[in-house]
Amino acid sequence: MLVMILAVPLAGAAVLLLLRKGDKNIISVASAAVLALTLFLLKNVFGGGPVELAIHLHGPYAPVLRADPISALFVVLAAFIWFAVSIYMPGYMEHEARPRSFGVWTLLTLTVVEGVFLAGDPVTMLLFFELMAVTSYFWVIHRGYKKAVRSGNLYLFFSIAAGFLLTLGIVLIFVATSKLPEVGAVPATPSDPHMFGWGIALLVSGFAVKAGAVPLHIWLPHAHSAAPTPGSALLSGLLIKVGAYGLIRTAELAGCVREAGNGVTWLGPVLIAAGICSMLGGVAAALLQSDAKRLLAYHSISQMGYIIFGLGIDFYLESARDIAFTGAVFHIINHALFKAALFLGVGIIYIRTKETNLYRLGGLWRRFPVTAVLMLLAVLGITGAPGLNGYASKTLLHHAAGMAAGTGSPWLVWAERLFVLTGVGTAASFAKLYYLTFLGKPSDDTLIRNPGDDRVSGRMQPGMNAAMALLAVVMVGIGIAPEFFVNTAVIPAVGASDVDKAVADLTYLAFWSTGDVIGMVITLLIGVLVCWVGLRYGIFHRKFPVWLTPEGLVKLAVQGISRLWRAGTGKYTVLAENAHESGSAVKARLYSAIRKFDRSRSSTIGGLRLTGISADAAILFMILAILILWYTIIDPGLHDNWLPFIRPQ
Repeated sequence: MLVMILAVPLAGAAVLLLLRKGDKNIISVASAAVLALTLFLLKNVFGGGPVELAIHLHGPYAPVLRADPISALFVVLAAFIWFAVSIYMPGYMEHEARPRSFGVWTLLTLTVVEGVFLAGDPVTMLLFFELMAVTSYFWVIHRGYKKAVRSGNLYLFFSIAAGFLLTLGIVLIFVATSKLPEVGAVPATPSDPHMFGWGIALLVSGFAVKAGAVPLHIWLPHAHSAAPTPGSALLSGLLIKVGAYGLIRTAELAGCVREAGNGVTWLGPVLIAAGICSMLGGVAAALLQSDAKRLLAYHSISQMGYIIFGLGIDFYLESARDIAFTGAVFHIINHALFKAALFLGVGIIYIRTKETNLYRLGGLWRRFPVTAVLMLLAVLGITGAPGLNGYASKTLLHHAAGMAAGTGSPWLVWAERLFVLTGVGTAASFAKLYYLTFLGKPSDDTLIRNPGDDRVSGRMQPGMNAAMALLAVVMVGIGIAPEFFVNTAVIPAVGASDVDKAVADLTYLAFWSTGDVIGMVITLLIGVLVCWVGLRYGIFHRKFPVWLTPEGLVKLAVQGISRLWRAGTGKYTVLAENAHESGSAVKARLYSAIRKFDRSRSSTIGGLRLTGISADAAILFMILAILILWYTIIDPGLHDNWLPFIRPQ
């Protein structure tokens, strides 16, 4: 079964590549088959335990495929999101060039993403991770224009850098533990805690790049906005979850020894800080965006911050480990659902208007009533409105933040406050997105005002709204009955990881407490008010100094390093030229002096006349003889050490 999950999309890609004209149904059929296989796998794993397959090859490398409850849940999530996007893809790719090529790379990427989740050893995970970077790169550059290629190159550079960090981390872990630990299994206690700590740090850094954590997020808004919408939905909805999955496995690897203090006590605070920075940095940048896809991309950074924050609390605070880890895994699932739906909705608007600038849209609910309703559900989901899926996972994470703040630590108290502030910013930015797209007054130059334009009035493929509807049904189902989903899917998955056995106690948690509901409603209302103020007074239109954004800070840092490098290389060039000139002069003089020893000439020393040999050489020999004689006089023991052949018998 493990092999079939990888083989089906690979075979689909081969068939699609061999067909001359291609078949737009191949992708959806292959995705549906993978979804069916993964659901069957999930049932077997939840009911009977992990499934493992070792592939014996000639040589030192023997790849292992392994499915435990947490990896099985991610495998099903990937298959479901891919299936929803495959329904949407044919209608959208009619408006893009080379749809068959995009479909081939899509199926290949599905293969390697499932491979990452099913990898049973770090080397196999690294192999699929690197292949994922290559196959998804072709999504980003698919349109072929200069900006897309530049964004793709940036994406590939960061992906290769992440793979390099993971490689070093795996090597150091091997050195520290004398073996490669299995993914999801308890590793050996490290014999070198310092080396183990550095290995964990490198693994965290590599997976944080893929997760889009600040300040390693620079590639994300460029890649997500440059790719065609199906690629953007998969990049944001799923591929960055590979980074979150890697962080879970890394925390799991470090968690078994954290009580022993083996070099990883820093991991919890670092993840909490990275989560808070990502949450705030992403939402602040999103508020200032005018492009809908870039706004969603920055919110991917912010929402991944929620997940990293939860993992940090899980590692840092013993009493909150169960609720924090459950909330993080739950939010991974929820974010994949509503972020994919949001990107698909923006894609529908784009192919009908050829516009993603929010300030050139407006009043579209009349033309796109179904899309407007489905987008509203996704917006309510990501903002955490009660009754939608985002409310449930954010409630768990907020409880974990409250428990951390309850320790009395000032920085954790501020972490909870910033958590709430991020919720307000999220509500404000999505109120802005929805209002400017569907409710606001249409701008004078928007294409939607021209009913004769085929790009506006053309018929839309029903599969596009059907894909959004499929995601919306799951979001509403989870939102109405979060306890059922947590008890049947999330708790069995996280209960198999290296977390406290008290995770089962989450079954008593009441999601619908008055305090939680009122708190979330207040957050949403304040967010809407902030949106109104920002639009009313043009705050969202302003160009803030570049140093106020994380991306700007990194850009300034890179520019500063480049200036220092250019200045340093300039100074080095001048010094090298001066050294070369000085060296040439010294070499010429030294050569001239040495050449004197080759010339035979006569000279007189005292009353002795030297002829037929180099006088300079004779002088040197005489000076050497005098020095030997003098040293023998002042140190009579010289003959005992250096002249053993004249020792008396």
